Amino acid sequence: MATSETIKEKLERASETVSQRPSIGQRVYRNTATIEDGLTCRVSEKNHSVVVDVPKSMGGEEDGPSPSFLIRGALTSCVAIGLKMWAARQGVTVDRIDVSVETDVDARGQLGVCDTAAPGFEGIRLVVQVDSPAPRAMLEDLLETSLRYSPLIDVVGKPQTIETSLVVTETV
Repeated sequence: MATSETIKEKLERASETVSQRPSIGQRVYRNTATIEDGLTCRVSEKNHSVVVDVPKSMGGEEDGPSPSFLIRGALTSCVAIGLKMWAARQGVTVDRIDVSVETDVDARGQLGVCDTAAPGFEGIRLVVQVDSPAPRAMLEDLLETSLRYSPLIDVVGKPQTIETSLVVTETV
């Protein structure tokens, strides 16, 4: 398990590297979702894969977490990891972090039965609990900094440009 000092050293090295050679930090990530029969989907990126599905009530088999579960998990884990990373960088002792998220959804939007209901989340609430001997004001500043530089807070908090292309393979 990495210590706070090890995390700090690695982050300082990475920060110095991308400051001196920005192209090293600029990359494209690609993951692929493959679905054949039913709605069960395998998502792969590099050496990792996960099975994703939807509840039986929506036609799935519940063979894995839903896409919305994964985005909530990605958001909470990104906030928790980011906060722990910034604590290490700033030398703040943090013993434990718990991040909870609640999302408001209206299934009518996703099912296309109400054009005024959003198909995605209508609201997101995060609760961050930190066990630390550090003063509350220091932890509030730390949280503010970590959220400022959080990739997933950025992604869900502002509109993104999405380009789509369709490739069709004829099947017999």
